[in-house]
Amino acid sequence: MTLPEGGNTVSISASQIRDEFGPTTESGEKVSIGEYRVKESYGELTNIPLDSGLPTESGNTDTISFQDFKGKKLNIIIDYYSASYADNTRESEGETLNIRDRYTGGTGVHVVGGYKSKPASSTETKVLVHVNRKLGGEKNSDVTRCALRTGTGWEGDTEMVIDVGNEGRIYGAGGNGGRGGDSDAAGDPGQVGTSGLGISLSNVRVNVASGGIIKAGFGGGGGGGSGRQRDKGDDRRAGGGGGGGGQGFPAGSGGVAGTPNGASAGTAGSLNESGEGGGGGNNANQAYGASGGEGGQFNENANSGGNAQYNGGSGANNGTAIRRASGLSGISINNNGEIDGGQNGSGVS
Repeated sequence: MTLPEGGNTVSISASQIRDEFGPTTESGEKVSIGEYRVKESYGELTNIPLDSGLPTESGNTDTISFQDFKGKKLNIIIDYYSASYADNTRESEGETLNIRDRYTGGTGVHVVGGYKSKPASSTETKVLVHVNRKLGGEKNSDVTRCALRTGTGWEGDTEMVIDVGNEGRIYGAGGNGGRGGDSDAAGDPGQVGTSGLGISLSNVRVNVASGGIIKAGFGGGGGGGSGRQRDKGDDRRAGGGGGGGGQGFPAGSGGVAGTPNGASAGTAGSLNESGEGGGGGNNANQAYGASGGEGGQFNENANSGGNAQYNGGSGANNGTAIRRASGLSGISINNNGEIDGGQNGSGVS
């Protein structure tokens, strides 16, 4: 837990330092104060000390004393930057990533200094989450679904810093386009986009470096409505076009074309843009299905499918770049990169 802090009336003992950061000797009974001048690197996080403000250089140029440890705490790195953990940093559709689960499991967890093992409880520790890989979202029917989330169950007074490096990417998934209306049917609505980063813990600081990205997933376009034309001799019908997929990672798929008579499917979205809606069917230039709506992308919401004799499906909502659980405090966002989408979405799953 955090070492005591205060003026000259507060003293720090060797045993307190040892209990917080671990012993520097093999016997575990003594500490060599000079050995705590640590300078380590984790991905783009370089020259990391045991805790902020502690000296890092050995020799006479950077002395260290017991008083330097006032108010300091154990620092723990959570690895979302190393290729060693590629199996746990998803780059395709599937399960989302939960920082608390990674901390508990211990895979990709590094204790700064290495003088002790990761404690079971995170009470009064500083957890540094370093993202420097591309993390994808999960297609879902709920915009609260987040590609990377802090998770719940953290012990009291856990401090967290989430650093997104210049190659770090956190993307929500794009929503699929809606199916075009079949004969005598409306088009289906598009699927919502999901979200990037979800915070369910107070006292979290998010730093996005130049080149780093946190981005919402965007909704799928609605499917076009089907058409019908009846006269004395004929009853003609035509399906609606499929909706376009939303921008995201993974991107939304294009919606299936309605039947009958030549409607086309929507196209898939991509990491950088939305998909187009497919064209409606045409039956003998008499019955026309409506076109599907374009999927959503940054600064452009998904479109609803067109109406014919039957209505088009609605374009779906977008996710947000950053979401927060209710009742949190001490959240700060320092953005030197790119955050596309809202930063104050409510609710995390």
